[in-house]
Amino acid sequence: MTLTQAAYWTRKFGVVIIVGVAIFIIGTLIILSIPKNNAPSEYLQANYACTEKKEEFLTNKLNIPSLSLAAGSDLVFEIETVTGKVDSLPRIINVHKFNNVGQSLNSQGEAKILAGKLGFNPDTIQRRGTAEYLWFDSLTYRTLVVQARNLNFTLTTDFTKPTAIEHGVTLPSDNEAVTIATNYLKGKSLLQDDYIKQTPQVTYINILPNGSLTQARSKVDAELIRVDFYRKASMISIRSNIEGAETMKTDLEKKLFQSTTESMLTDKGRIDIYNFDTLVTFQNPNEPNITVYIGPINKQDKSSDTGNKSIYGARYTYWPLDTLPCGTYNLIPPATALDIVQQGKGSLVYLNEKNGDDVVAYTPKKVRKFTIYTVTLGYYESTGEQKYLQPVYIISGEATLDSGIVGNFHYYVPAVDYNNVGDKIILTEPTEKDVDTGTLLQGQ
Repeated sequence: MTLTQAAYWTRKFGVVIIVGVAIFIIGTLIILSIPKNNAPSEYLQANYACTEKKEEFLTNKLNIPSLSLAAGSDLVFEIETVTGKVDSLPRIINVHKFNNVGQSLNSQGEAKILAGKLGFNPDTIQRRGTAEYLWFDSLTYRTLVVQARNLNFTLTTDFTKPTAIEHGVTLPSDNEAVTIATNYLKGKSLLQDDYIKQTPQVTYINILPNGSLTQARSKVDAELIRVDFYRKASMISIRSNIEGAETMKTDLEKKLFQSTTESMLTDKGRIDIYNFDTLVTFQNPNEPNITVYIGPINKQDKSSDTGNKSIYGARYTYWPLDTLPCGTYNLIPPATALDIVQQGKGSLVYLNEKNGDDVVAYTPKKVRKFTIYTVTLGYYESTGEQKYLQPVYIISGEATLDSGIVGNFHYYVPAVDYNNVGDKIILTEPTEKDVDTGTLLQGQ
C-alpha cells in the first residue's frame, strides 16, 4: 500500500468512526431523555375500585345545579386558555368515599349536647318535622337548627331586633376573627384535620335594615366578618413503601403540583403517603360548607362559654372522608369539558360583576359573551349527602354582560369519564419496568 493509499483509507475510517461516535452519543441522549418508569399502576390504568361493579358507581353520577341566565343571553364562548397548563392536567385521579355513618339511635341526645356547647339551653329543644331539632334564645335572638341524621347545623341571628347586635363597634382584626372562629369550632371538636390544614378566608359583611346580609366594601364599613373554612383532597397518592416512590414523587413535582406528606400506620408498619392535592369546591365556590360569622362581643349572651359571645351565625355541613381514596377513575379530556360548556350543558355556578356583591342572592344576568381563561381540576362537595367525592373541571373566565360591564364566571363539568367506567380491577404494585410517569398527564 502506498502512502497516498494509506492516507486515503485513514481519512475514510476516521469519518466512519466520527459518524459512529456521533450516532452513539445521539442515541444515548435519546434513550436518556425517555421518561423513567415512575408511576403507581393505579394511575396508568384506572382500577374503578370504589365499587365491585360499575353499575353501582354509575348510580352516583354528579348532578350539579346550574344558575339561570337572563332571557336573551348569548352562549358565545371564546377560549383563551394556556395550552401547556391544560395539557398538564392528570388523566386518571382519585375518587374518595364519604364516611357518612347515618343517624344514630340517640341523635336527639347528641343534638342536645351539641346545643349546650353552642350556648343554648338543651332542654328547650323543639322538633321541626322528623328531620330537625330547633332551639331559640330570646336574649340573643339566635336560632339553632340541627339535622337529626348527621348533626350538621345552622345558627342564625334575627338582626331585625334592635338589641341583636351592637352597632358602631370596632370589629376584631382579620387574624383575630380567624382565631375566634377556629377556636369556636375546635373547642367543640367540630374542626377536623383536613380543614385545619388550610388557611381560612374572610369576607366583610353589612347588615341591612330588613335583617338580610350584604357584602361590605371595606373593613371600616363592616358589621360582621364571615370566616370561611376550606379543605383539599388528594388527586394522586404515592405510598412510600412501593418501589421507586421517591423518584415518582420528584418527577411528578416537576410536572404537576407540590406534594404534601402524611404519615400513616398500616399493618405493615408506619409509611408516608405523598399526596398531590387540589381544593374541594362547593355549589357556590365563594361560600364553602363551613362558615362562621364573627362580630362584637354580645352583651346579651349569658352563657358561660366566652367563645360563643362573638358568634352571630354559622353554617356547619361536614361530610367526613375515608382516610384513603377508594379508587382511581379515568377523566374526560379538558377539551371535551370545554365542548360541553360551549354546548350549554355545563353547570354555571358563579356569575357576577367584577367587585360585585358576593353575599346577596344571585339574580339572573344577561350575557353577551364568555371568555374562558383557565381550566383546573377540583373536587365537588354538595350541601346534600353524597356517597363519593368526585372531580370536576372548573372552567373560569370573564363574562361580558349586556350592560357592557365585565364580570367573572365559573362553570363546573363532572370530570369522571362515565362512559368508560369499568368493574373493579385488582392491579399489582408497579416496578421500574412497567410504568411511565408521562402517561399520568394529558397529551403525553
